[in-house]
Amino acid sequence: MLNKVLEVFEENRYLSLRRGFVIIQQANIILASVPLDNIAVLLLTAQSVTLTKNVINALVEKGCIIVSCGRNYVPVSMTAPIASHYLFSKNIKNQISASLPLKKRIWQQIVMKKIQNQALSLCFCGMEEDAKKVNKIASLVKSGDVDNREAYAARLYWKLLFGDSFIRDKDGDGINALLNYGYAIMRAAMARAICSAGLIPSLGIHHDNNVNQFCLADDFFEIYRPVIDCIVYKLWRSNEIELNSKTKKIFAESIKIHVWTNEGDTPIFQSMHYLISSYIRSLEQKKMVIELPEWKGNGNGITIIE
Repeated sequence: MLNKVLEVFEENRYLSLRRGFVIIQQANIILASVPLDNIAVLLLTAQSVTLTKNVINALVEKGCIIVSCGRNYVPVSMTAPIASHYLFSKNIKNQISASLPLKKRIWQQIVMKKIQNQALSLCFCGMEEDAKKVNKIASLVKSGDVDNREAYAARLYWKLLFGDSFIRDKDGDGINALLNYGYAIMRAAMARAICSAGLIPSLGIHHDNNVNQFCLADDFFEIYRPVIDCIVYKLWRSNEIELNSKTKKIFAESIKIHVWTNEGDTPIFQSMHYLISSYIRSLEQKKMVIELPEWKGNGNGITIIE
């Protein structure tokens, strides 16, 4: 199963394909070989990496997302497969014809779940009373979030989680760089689930940007952000605010953290596929039947830094 994140972070690496393995080399020295079938996301954080066309084609044919990162691990591009799903044409027509009221209802549910998960993030980080303040905001979200309760909750949430002086900045370092890196992995996993289901990732529910090819991924990825926030908080409290092999491994494993779906206890990367399947049903039935995963338990594997 495609469930691993392969990062190339050291400079002057060369990637090629050999007998079902991605081969990583420096000059003529083979450094590693990774089974093609295991790679869900290829994350390119080094700036001088060379890939053969065979590698790119083989990865995208398997449904892998290739992410190229720029400064502070902010993704600058994602390469996704051209959908070959047997219901591709039908799904596209349903995406295009989706009514505005339906999209507003779905976005309302996404924002509510995101805020609830932010409250859970605070709770799992030992701030139970503060979590109650944030959780109350979820009940105030209207259809389409016309009052922008998402932004209101975010302002409160960041101050509670990282202190009054913290400002979320995608170009920042320290905590912000850790968040960027974790979000890049989670967003790529979400994009893979969307593409493999035969949907067009640029046709979003709420996000609408002519230069963003992954608006739909950005819509659904919102509910998983607090998982990364909780991981970053625990790293920060342990004085681990540098991206290194240890912290990167933790983020790479984040897509395996379990949540609860209608199918039972499920890793995040699999829950994304169930989520998108329910979105497709909503489009087909033209009503709100979307199933958002529940984040339950004592952090569900997030207590990994003590």
